[in-house]
Amino acid sequence: MNRAYSAMDECGFHCYHSRWFNRFLIFIFIMITINTNIIAGTNISGRITGKVIDIKTGEGLQGVNIMIQGTILGTTSDPDGRFELNNIPVGRYNLQFTMMGYQSVNKENVQVAINETTSLSIELSEKAILAPEVVVTASKRTQKIDDSPASISVITARDLEQKNQIYLDQLLEYAPGVNFMGNQINIRGSSGYSYGVGSRVLFLVDGIPVMAGDTGRIIWDLIPATQIERVEIVKSAGSALYGSTALGGVINVITKEPALKPETNIRLSSGIYDDPAWPEWKWTNDLLYFSDMDVDYSRKIGKIGMFLSAGRHQSTGYRQNAEYLNYNATGKFKISLTPQSNITVLSNWESGENEISLMWRNPFQALEVEEPSIGDKMKSNKFGLNILHQWAVNQRFGLKSRVSYFRNHFKNFMHDNKDYSTAQRLGMEFQGYYILSKSQSLTFGTEETIDHIASDPLGTHDILNLSLYAQDEIHLIPTIMLTLGARLDRTSTDTNLDNREFSPKLGFVWHISEFTALRYSSGKGFRAPSISERFPDVYASGLKIIPNLDLKPETAWSHEIGISTPLSSFLLFDIAVFRNEYWDLIEPVPDLSNTIQFVNLTRARISGVETNIRFSLYKRHIDGLIGYTYLNPKDVELNETLGYRSRHMANGSITGHYRNMELGFDYKYCEKLEVVKVYPDDPRVSQKVLDGRFSIQFGKWNFSVNANNILNHMHTQIERTIMPIRNYTATIKLQL
Repeated sequence: MNRAYSAMDECGFHCYHSRWFNRFLIFIFIMITINTNIIAGTNISGRITGKVIDIKTGEGLQGVNIMIQGTILGTTSDPDGRFELNNIPVGRYNLQFTMMGYQSVNKENVQVAINETTSLSIELSEKAILAPEVVVTASKRTQKIDDSPASISVITARDLEQKNQIYLDQLLEYAPGVNFMGNQINIRGSSGYSYGVGSRVLFLVDGIPVMAGDTGRIIWDLIPATQIERVEIVKSAGSALYGSTALGGVINVITKEPALKPETNIRLSSGIYDDPAWPEWKWTNDLLYFSDMDVDYSRKIGKIGMFLSAGRHQSTGYRQNAEYLNYNATGKFKISLTPQSNITVLSNWESGENEISLMWRNPFQALEVEEPSIGDKMKSNKFGLNILHQWAVNQRFGLKSRVSYFRNHFKNFMHDNKDYSTAQRLGMEFQGYYILSKSQSLTFGTEETIDHIASDPLGTHDILNLSLYAQDEIHLIPTIMLTLGARLDRTSTDTNLDNREFSPKLGFVWHISEFTALRYSSGKGFRAPSISERFPDVYASGLKIIPNLDLKPETAWSHEIGISTPLSSFLLFDIAVFRNEYWDLIEPVPDLSNTIQFVNLTRARISGVETNIRFSLYKRHIDGLIGYTYLNPKDVELNETLGYRSRHMANGSITGHYRNMELGFDYKYCEKLEVVKVYPDDPRVSQKVLDGRFSIQFGKWNFSVNANNILNHMHTQIERTIMPIRNYTATIKLQL
């Protein structure tokens, strides 16, 4: 690493970028060539295929996790319940099949012979809610959720279907401990609101960071829900494995795998907005509507599996100057190179034009904007390309290497703002996973990113980050697991910011019984300030944001202790107590003229408790979730409450199933904000949102209707911006 930085000093930042990128391409080529040559002639292996079905209905189960115990090998079932494990070394194996809501099944002594296929038929029976979910995010490897020392929430493919929303942020609203301030996610109060820049939650797609290099924010419309297999939410500092931006948690979107048989899915959705609760707020007699169309196709041809999708999303908006039209496309290809290695290529593209409606005209015209702002809009496009190479060196040792590229471009067409920005991020990562013994496994790797930003309000800047990380998981005894991890990051910019961070991590899990697990985690997190926090020179909607070149990285220590245990055969209870200590927390601070500057708060603390109960009643005809989170967010230096954080949050979800029909309701409550920064004298109310949904299945057809914000509750998340009013949606889905 020292040699690399010497090279950077000698030839300059841009010269080093070029050298680094060329070396990386050569390394990738060598890795793939060596892997192919070493294994090309090896075929002392067989394969395992099969289908997993619901024992009661006989239907295939999608998303079942299949693991070969004691190895790094595994897969998941496709939409028909089918699975295949190729190139398994000859021998006898124990396979484990797990899925939330079903009893786990262990298949022992499965014989794999040379060049032969072993076929299995697996039946899973429902069991309330106690079967553990398998996740990958917390440890950068596949593990059961109750083996993680950190709190994790999982949104499954089934949850995605039930909620029937198209954008991911709309789905995350109902996850315990999660709420939004505008379009900015807030996990356990970590983020507050920072005017669209500087997220403290890291956003991953299939384990690869996808964040805008200029603003550091999450782009929610890049991955529509129709392309998602599941979402994993880690609710504590993740810097020990993921580095900067994981200060407040990690969200990992796992996209759908290519199906083994040809499959086409079509989703058509259309909806309308109701009138606002107060007649004087109605601003037009035109019909306000939205429509979504998504199509995907998946299949496997020889050694290549593919998943292709495209979508069109349009809305007039429910308030003035909020119309949008967006297009997106995704391609995912999984290519088997050799018996023990494969390459996955994932590409995402999104382009659109959105009108901009930032703040209301006045309290009596809360759904309208100031007349000069009418017609303000932004054009944007995003493109991402990720290439992942995986190599199972042997049953206990695996290597991954990936290269990723993400480009985000926007241009404003506003009456007082013609800003534009193009942010490009090039990243690479090499990771190893080694099962040292039955009681110990090691994850290690290195990650590098280069950001290049060319922006009208920010200037032209480059950021380089180099890192090393390792995590050791040790079973002290079969029921107690210890996790030790650390990551070293060095971040440099062309403006002489040179920052080094060491992020250690300690975790502990005690399986008190088969379904009861006590967990503890403690770890350090950090986040380097985004370019948009250090260099902004922006004026929009009456607000001016100015630079702060002295802004320093923020750091935190995150501590949590929790327990998950069944209260009965149909109730699963989880509670976690947490305390997060912050130093140099970056928050927006306005002056008397509402000129905003991002500054470092000397000390802050957020402590609280989070509980949730999963239940399943009447032989799983009714199931649901109840969650509650309490926060005590405090600016320790000023002895004040931190802004933009609700003390009390609650959410609930209940779904009834009868034959081919489902009826469900979702509720979200956030207590009104005690402190806001820009317009502190404006009246504030709590958020109280109730949604309803109904669906019916006829063979390959599914029809559903949604009523969102049934109570037509009028509220804001950020000042002077009313959240969506009551609306209705009808959706048709067809699987071919």
